[in-house]
Amino acid sequence: MIANNCAFLLCYFAITLKIKSMESAGNQIAPLRLYTQSTGPSYVQTINRLITYNKHPVSIKHADVILLSTRSLGTFLDYQLKLKSREKLEEKAEDIRCSFCVIAKSKLVYLKDLFVKLKDGEPFIDNAETVTRLKEETGIIIYLLMWGNLETGKWLWSYYLKIIAISQYEDNKRFIQENPFEDEQLQTGVLDFIENCIAKEYLPETAIESDLVSKKPKVYKNIFSFLRRTEIFADNLNSSITLAPTEFLYLKPFWEDANQILFKQLAGVNVDWSNVKQRHEVEVAITREFVENRTWIYNPYGRFDHHQLVIKIINARFYCFYSVVLHIYEKQFTVLNEQTMIDTRNRINYVIVNTLDSMAYKDDFLLNIISEFKFGIISDINDIKDIFSRVRTKANEILNDLNGVSTNEIDWLSFNVNEAQLSNTDWIIRIIDDFNNFLIELTGLCLPFEYNIILHFVDEVK
Repeated sequence: MIANNCAFLLCYFAITLKIKSMESAGNQIAPLRLYTQSTGPSYVQTINRLITYNKHPVSIKHADVILLSTRSLGTFLDYQLKLKSREKLEEKAEDIRCSFCVIAKSKLVYLKDLFVKLKDGEPFIDNAETVTRLKEETGIIIYLLMWGNLETGKWLWSYYLKIIAISQYEDNKRFIQENPFEDEQLQTGVLDFIENCIAKEYLPETAIESDLVSKKPKVYKNIFSFLRRTEIFADNLNSSITLAPTEFLYLKPFWEDANQILFKQLAGVNVDWSNVKQRHEVEVAITREFVENRTWIYNPYGRFDHHQLVIKIINARFYCFYSVVLHIYEKQFTVLNEQTMIDTRNRINYVIVNTLDSMAYKDDFLLNIISEFKFGIISDINDIKDIFSRVRTKANEILNDLNGVSTNEIDWLSFNVNEAQLSNTDWIIRIIDDFNNFLIELTGLCLPFEYNIILHFVDEVK
C-alpha cells in the first residue's frame, strides 16, 4: 500500500506543484503532507510482539510507535518518517498473514476430513469445540488486520466463511453436497499466497511441503495465546470477533433500507438517482437469492456486482457533496473575510476526515484532494477552482459509470445555490451538517458492525 502511495505521490507532486507546498516552522518550503491515519500504540505493540515463522522478522521501534500514533505531524520530514514506519507495520502484518496462511493450510486437512465424517453421519457436536476455536482464531486475525486498516485478502475471508458454513452444519447441510474445503479457488489462493510469502522471504522455502505448524508449535501457540490475553480481544471475543454475520457481508442492511439513504437528495445539488435505484433493486434480488440458497458456501466471491454498485453509490454521494461545498466555497472566497473562510475550510476538512475513517483510507484521489485542501497554501481563487474542477469531474465519472454512460461529457450535477445564500456561511454549514447526517445514517444502518468491514471483505483495502 505504502509503495503504491509513494509512486503516486511522485506523479502527484510533479503535476500540481503549484499549490503543493507549505511553510515549515523554519520558514522553508516543503512538499505537501498527506493525511495519514493514526494507529494507537497498544495496537502497534500487539502486532510487534507476535512471533512468526520468519527467521528475520520486521522490528518496529519505539520511534515508529510514536510516529504511527501521532495524527498531526509538524514537518514534511516527520511525514516521510511516518510513511516508513507505516511500511514497517504493513510488512509486519504481511508477515503475520503469511504465518497464519501456513496455519490455515494445515487446518484445511482437518476440515476436509471433518466434512467427510459429517456426511457419513458423525454428529457435529463431537467436533463443535474445535470448529468454534478455528472460527475464533480466524476472526481474531481478520479483526487484527482490519483494526489497523491493513490488507486482509480474499483467501482469508473465503476460509473464514467456509468455517462459518461448517459451524452451522445442521442448518446448511441440505445445501452442501460437495466438500467446500476442496474448493479450487480457496486451495489455489492459499498456495499462491504462501508461494508469494516464500518469494518475499517471509516464509522458508519448505513452507509448502513441510508442516511448520507441527514442527514449530510455539509460533501457533504464541500468536493466539498472546492475542487472547490482549485486552481488546479479551473484551470482545464473543462480540466483535464475530466480525459480522454472512448476511451483513452480502449487504443485508441495504436490502430493505426504509430511509433509502443511498438515494436521498443532498442539499445544494440535484442528482437523478432513478436509473441507479433500479439497478440496485435488481442487485438486491439476486444477492438475496445468492445468500438464501447458500451459494456463498462454494463461491464466496460469486456475488460481487452488488458490492461494487453500493460502494460506487456511496463514493458518488461523497464527491457530489464535496463538489457543492467547493462550488459555494469558491463563490464565497472573495466575498467573505479570510478568517470566516478558514473556519469554513476546517468544517469541511472535519467531515471529510470522518469519511476517510469510515472508508478505511482506501481512496487515494480523495486522500490527496483533502490533503491539498488542508495543507496546501491556497491564496488564489484559481487554486479553489482547480480543486473544484477535479472533484466535479470525479463525481461525474462515477455517475457516468453508475448510469452506464461511456462518455465523460455529461454533467450530472446541477447546483441550487442562489446569490442570497452566499452572503453568509449558513447555507454551506447546512450542507456540511446534511452530509454529516448521511455518515451518521450510514453508520447506524450498519450497526452493530462497520461499513469498512464490507470494504475489507471485497478486498478494497490494500
